[in-house]
Amino acid sequence: MKLFISKNILQTIAITAALTHLFGCATLKEIAGIQKPAAEVRDVRLTGISFENLNLVFDMKITNPNPLSVSLSGFDYDFQIADASFLKGNQTKSISINAMGESLLEIPLTISFRNLYGAFQALKSEDSTKYKLLCGLSFNLPVLGAIRIPVSKSGTLPNVKMPEISVNSLKLNNISLNSAGLELKLNVKNSNTFSLLLNKLNYNFAVNGITWANGFSDKQTRVNEKGEGMIAIPISLNFVEMGSSVYKIVSGGQKMNYKLQGDINLGSSLPMLGEVKLQIDMAGDLNILK
Repeated sequence: MKLFISKNILQTIAITAALTHLFGCATLKEIAGIQKPAAEVRDVRLTGISFENLNLVFDMKITNPNPLSVSLSGFDYDFQIADASFLKGNQTKSISINAMGESLLEIPLTISFRNLYGAFQALKSEDSTKYKLLCGLSFNLPVLGAIRIPVSKSGTLPNVKMPEISVNSLKLNNISLNSAGLELKLNVKNSNTFSLLLNKLNYNFAVNGITWANGFSDKQTRVNEKGEGMIAIPISLNFVEMGSSVYKIVSGGQKMNYKLQGDINLGSSLPMLGEVKLQIDMAGDLNILK
């Protein structure tokens, strides 16, 4: 006598055997009652900040309510500014979460201030940026199959802005037939909510293609938050060495073309904001004040 077994019964037996082999002593009742993991952003950490970038990490806590271990297969994210996507991506990442346990997923992001202010011009005048992170955690669970757990987090980030440096004035302090003493003043505007420290200055100041001053200064200048400061560069001219054309420029008081190049080492009152070298390269017309 032949025994016939339907195809559906064979499939059920195969699936049952596979699940039993996969989960060991776990009962079919436990497998059938599988639940979706829970996830939340536990913390947002600022791991680095400069005048160019801001680095932060979202600490995502994942809770597994099941008597079986589950595995994260990856995640996607959409970092939004003013309800518009700014950074988007997805990553394949495998993390095993023990039965009835918890695990931590770190999602690092780097925010470029150049790109941020380029995409959202209005933020240049703001002290902070409101953001929203939309994230999806992907799992492949028994019975439930492939699922995505949505997670969101809103908050604010500090805006960091480069100081604005401009030539304020060039003043003549004294002049004779052989020499002259002048003072070049640079204005530094700080639009940040923290103070800036101008630590070192390298400079080369040229007028009509002739270098009038070059050197190095390590005198520290503090520029308060939302304030302005001044850097004074002394200039000493020797007409015997530089020629009569320079004397005519200085004594005549006519408008002249200048070029200022160099760099400033910038620090700040923010402990995490490391020192940065800011390049100076500006040119234009200038009158000598007497």
